[in-house]
Amino acid sequence: MSYKRLIILALVGVSTGLGILLALYKFQEPKGVVYKETTSSEAGGSDQSIGGDFILVDHNGNPRSTSEFRGKILLIYFGYTYCPDVCPMALEHMTKALQMLGKDRDKIAILFVSVDPTRDTCEVLRLYSTNFDPNIIMLTGTENALQEAMSKYRVYAKKEAKEGFSDYLINHTSVVYVMGQNGSYITSFAHSTAPEKIQEILLKQLREGNWK
Repeated sequence: MSYKRLIILALVGVSTGLGILLALYKFQEPKGVVYKETTSSEAGGSDQSIGGDFILVDHNGNPRSTSEFRGKILLIYFGYTYCPDVCPMALEHMTKALQMLGKDRDKIAILFVSVDPTRDTCEVLRLYSTNFDPNIIMLTGTENALQEAMSKYRVYAKKEAKEGFSDYLINHTSVVYVMGQNGSYITSFAHSTAPEKIQEILLKQLREGNWK
């Protein structure tokens, strides 16, 4: 076999390998379905059909209701711990935004609601929670309880598996819902929203609220 032919075959092999790696990456990358991507309550106005109370179990095994956060600005994000990039980004950005708020951070509550109850047990969520701000409460529950919560916030979540892979990913709505002191929906922002912008959104709500 000639030297020139060996070089050609080597180039073909490298190209094929890169193609396989790219295909694997695209499969592992969640699509991150976005229901609404806005950072202002004026952008489209408040949608009264979004939201509602639900009761789930936190990462310590205790039942928690959204109603207990009345009087605070409540952020709700639906995701799962096995999410490779979208969910960690959302949680990291919210963690940084809370740190930037300083003394006002305790006027904010954040709920991370798992859409993957099969894998996201309380133990898994408890370990996962150590990566983020302690004001972020991890929630899970039964399939029925989670479906009820998801339907109230128009959350889409679907398992996606591929032949040859032992595990699955979940394509899911990737926005953070901002709920007011009375539990009503105010606005939402994308998982990729920068911490500085999240801080701005929260400060706006804190200024408009009746804080003592």
